[in-house]
Amino acid sequence: MCAVVVLLLSFGLRLFRIQHHNIWGDEAFSIAFSKQELNLVLSSGAETHPPLYHALLHAWMSLAGDSLFSVRYFSVLPGVTLVAIVLVIGRRLLGVQMGLLTAAMMSISSFAVYYSQEVRMYSWVACFCAVALYADLRWERTGSRKWLLTFMITMLAATFTHYYSFFVLLAQNLYRFRVRKNNMQRWHTWMWVQLFVLLIYTPWALAQLDFITSKANTRWQELGIGGMDTIWAGTLMTFGVGETISTYGKWLGVLLLIPLAAGVRRAYSGSKYGAAVLYWLIVPLVCALLIAPVMPFYYPRYLIVVLPVYLLLLANGFRSSTRLLGGTWLMLFVVVNVMSLNNYFFNQQYTKGGYGDLMAYIQDHRQDTDGILLQNGAQAPLYEYYGNPEMKSYNMPPWDDTEMQPLLELISSQHQRIWLIMYGDAAGYDPDHMLERWLHQRAFRSYHGDYIDGSLDLFVLGEIVFQNAIDIRFGEFILLSGFGLGKIGQDGADKLPISLVWRALTKMDRDYTGFIHLLDSEGKLWSQIDSQPLGGTHPTSEWTEGETVIDKLALPLAPDLPSGNYRLVAGWYELASMERLPAFGEDSLYDKVDLGIVEIP
Repeated sequence: MCAVVVLLLSFGLRLFRIQHHNIWGDEAFSIAFSKQELNLVLSSGAETHPPLYHALLHAWMSLAGDSLFSVRYFSVLPGVTLVAIVLVIGRRLLGVQMGLLTAAMMSISSFAVYYSQEVRMYSWVACFCAVALYADLRWERTGSRKWLLTFMITMLAATFTHYYSFFVLLAQNLYRFRVRKNNMQRWHTWMWVQLFVLLIYTPWALAQLDFITSKANTRWQELGIGGMDTIWAGTLMTFGVGETISTYGKWLGVLLLIPLAAGVRRAYSGSKYGAAVLYWLIVPLVCALLIAPVMPFYYPRYLIVVLPVYLLLLANGFRSSTRLLGGTWLMLFVVVNVMSLNNYFFNQQYTKGGYGDLMAYIQDHRQDTDGILLQNGAQAPLYEYYGNPEMKSYNMPPWDDTEMQPLLELISSQHQRIWLIMYGDAAGYDPDHMLERWLHQRAFRSYHGDYIDGSLDLFVLGEIVFQNAIDIRFGEFILLSGFGLGKIGQDGADKLPISLVWRALTKMDRDYTGFIHLLDSEGKLWSQIDSQPLGGTHPTSEWTEGETVIDKLALPLAPDLPSGNYRLVAGWYELASMERLPAFGEDSLYDKVDLGIVEIP
């Protein structure tokens, strides 16, 4: 009965708010890659990871579709199965009660729940490795070939799902080598199975070799203390508290290393099965450290194959302590994982992705003739999943004047409103923000929103009637030589388009922030914009002497703004000190300029 409750709890947690988080980059890639023809999914040189997970996801989506619930539910299934496998392994190694405790810990493990709701291969590879471990234990006890066959199949499935499962296979081989003298006949049988696994895997390894080596990145410093802290302490701590925990919670998680050490000590001095568990923990951790120098990066999820063994040893550590101390350690584990799960389900700070929210905003505010610029090709799978096929979109290449200028002129001639979606780190595709700068010089930005991993801007092209030329100087640095106003609402929102023509009188070594205020007859502030030039893409420290900068802005007008006449004023200030630059010239008001009266209908 207790086992049923644990499995129901694990199933419920893995289904709870499964659609809460947006699909994020790696998930979108998994979906887009798996949607291809099966022969492309299975081909080498197209994806870093082995092909089994994507082949299984391809078959799943052909049956169940690609809805957010469907693709994430595909990871729930092995996540719950993993709890069941840990239950039976724990019973065999630690007894019925401790096996149930280990399964209960797995069911509420924030780390396990997190990756049981992600459209990636991690819950699958952990499940395959756990089944292989159980099959190995059963074969050692019974000698039945069906368990050896089960081990071979699930281990092959694991290695064709994620490369780090080879560390588990190596651990099992080292353990088998240690106990080979107890039964040489089984050792010979075991080696034939390993040879068969090697023969099956070799063609894929050879086909994928060039692609994998091209991703290598030499970082020999990872073999030092820093690498040990990241891979060993960092991974074990993350196993204990999850990915979505505060810094304070992580320090609580460090305390769980104490009962883990006690569990390791008890396993080392216990039965031969305890020695097997130690191999399954230590060998993958050592291997992960040794290959770190040739890996471009490392994340604890790569070693999720070790999570079941970690929890077994942690439960063993609880048992080796006094009843009071063991209960305290168990309560600590429960508390930090509940905190982590609460953050994962409810705290926006730990949101995985925001692309779905971004596209929902476009959908709610779009017009039929809008165009979308996708800056950074890495967002293509996300746009394929969330995008509206009725809207015209353009994948922008890295900035090149000879190619981009004609392309942007063509796009701007076809769309009055242009949405710009920037995704990831701009330093990789447009470090000088040339595309944003080009848009800011030709259209006013009506909307800007920051989302997880990206941002969204709406640029509106339209006629702005320039007023008479003026001549206002701000300090000894900036000259305002003209300005103009557009039509309120031409962007489909209650905003006033404004264009300002600035000229650099000298080279500046500071970044000044410009402001525009909308004041009523009594001087009350009703609206304002504070921004560095061209949306922050061309700060004043980058201006050259004599350079002219046309800055186009959209002043928001509140729905409750009373109709009537309002005054526009503008100026500059240094953000660090909030000190304004003095203004000189006709219509100047000490530290700002009077741009005139605006009638708000």
